[in-house]
Amino acid sequence: MNILLISVQRNLDIIGLKGLHHLLLDRGWQSYLLYLPRFDPDSPDDNAALACFVRELTPAFIGISLMAIDYSVAKRVSRALKEAFPEIPLIWGGIHATTAPEMCLEDADYVCIGEGEQTMLDLAEAAQQGRSFHDVKNLCFLENGALHRNPMHPLVTELDELPISRQIPQNSFVLLNGAIHSLTAGHLVRFRRYRGGVYKILSSRGCPYACSYCVNSFLKTLYAHNPIRRRSIGHVMEELETAMQEGPRLTYVDITDDCFLACTREYLESFCSEYRARINLPFIVKGAPRYFTQEKMDLLVDAGLAWANMGLQSGSDRICKEVYLRQTTAADFLKAAQLIHRYPVAAYYDVIVDNPFESLEDELKTAETLLETPRPFYLEIFSLTFYYGTQLYERAKNECPERIKPAVDRDYYFREKRDANVLIEIAGFLHRPLMRRLIAAFRRHANAPTTRLALRLAAFYAKTFLRPIAYFRLIRRSLHGSFWRACAAMPLFLSEGAIRYLKTKGWLKTPAGE
Repeated sequence: MNILLISVQRNLDIIGLKGLHHLLLDRGWQSYLLYLPRFDPDSPDDNAALACFVRELTPAFIGISLMAIDYSVAKRVSRALKEAFPEIPLIWGGIHATTAPEMCLEDADYVCIGEGEQTMLDLAEAAQQGRSFHDVKNLCFLENGALHRNPMHPLVTELDELPISRQIPQNSFVLLNGAIHSLTAGHLVRFRRYRGGVYKILSSRGCPYACSYCVNSFLKTLYAHNPIRRRSIGHVMEELETAMQEGPRLTYVDITDDCFLACTREYLESFCSEYRARINLPFIVKGAPRYFTQEKMDLLVDAGLAWANMGLQSGSDRICKEVYLRQTTAADFLKAAQLIHRYPVAAYYDVIVDNPFESLEDELKTAETLLETPRPFYLEIFSLTFYYGTQLYERAKNECPERIKPAVDRDYYFREKRDANVLIEIAGFLHRPLMRRLIAAFRRHANAPTTRLALRLAAFYAKTFLRPIAYFRLIRRSLHGSFWRACAAMPLFLSEGAIRYLKTKGWLKTPAGE
């Protein structure tokens, strides 16, 4: 009996669906993983290749994992599959299926909500025995036109019982240019989210926070709680060692946990010791301001920390506390940023713009906070997306429904063309005295022609001349001060920067999963 899992994301750096594929193989099921990074629903060749592949496998069921940005492609792939193979059950899973099951059941026979490991094993067993899927836990389906939700499996707590992930899994394929090929290292290099051999790994599940804009707020209500669950250090190192041996060459490890630093000192000390001894590659971590301490930074930098990521989201304490439900302040952020700056580490920080609950004064406070942030740093600017199921989505439905743009297929890098966004973008580059004068001018006369002209001139100067210099300094910091290694790395970062610029202009769609 065969099982087919399909990824519709535009890069191959997937973790969840690949983990389910590994689990099925590990438990003795014949699973196949098919990537569709450039599937064209209007291409006869792509549709024919997909249909031929499915016909040869004759899978007992097909699973598709998706986030909101994948919805359009998932829908068109599913409709093509149902038209050609109406007898094969089609199951959607992933975070969008979890938060919007009714929408997803327009094209899927079943939707898996929440963590899907045990559900996937239950589905395989039911299919082998010829039983209905109607009793499988975590599934939703339509019954007499009404949504039916089955009881939930508990969260997976023993993460070490899951098999490690591999760069090139057994039975993995990719559809390109109207033909399906066995997955190779070359495909991984071509369709990575980031160039330069960045390997993404998840060492824990769960988050200590429940920010109103984040799906973690939904998961905490779905499961009543969503505690942080960690893999053992040995389990993580085994995956990284395997990735170094079997796949394309790695240059960075990206630890993608929601908050890797929300751990004990003892755990971090052991992790860093093992990582330095067994992996010894530059790595990237994410954390909230309160978790960046001198003690932890000493351990991380000694183990090879190259990039540290932290969220500001808004420089307005009112917005953070009352709207985003984040119990951190601008002062907390600046304290952590100053700590990070003392080390030979490159920093990148997150902010959210296009928030209908923000006033101009709130936005100016964000610019002022970034102005005071130690330089250089890279700024990730996200346009606020109201994801289904989040607390902020529910609030916006009641208070400003006209400002909600559908989350499906929405590119969060494509921000609105507003002066406040430009001001925030250049706050980390423009000379501080000039930036202060510009902010003051906006406070006095935001819509005055002279103020807007001054902003455009400042933005041109900052983006054209100051930003490249800042990024070179940042790259050099990530390489512990090496000038020549920074020069060698510049083409990689410039190409990534060009891609991001095209995305913000709306000329290039963000690959799903970013």
